[in-house]
Amino acid sequence: MSTLRLRVGKAIRRLRVDAGYSQEGFARACRFHRTYIGAIERGEKNITLDSIERIAKTLKVTVFDVFREAEHEA
Repeated sequence: MSTLRLRVGKAIRRLRVDAGYSQEGFARACRFHRTYIGAIERGEKNITLDSIERIAKTLKVTVFDVFREAEHEA
């Protein structure tokens, strides 16, 4: 089983792609650097709740939706 950090990163990547964002465009929309988004999606960064909230708002989903998606990741 993968760590929660990795599962959340994979969920954010899937939600981002489903929303039609490139990684660079998404980072710009969230006001984050592209390398930071990449590190989150790879599970390399221990993302804060504030960052998850900003990402969720950009994706037009709830923070709960992000965690629910993460539960489906293996």
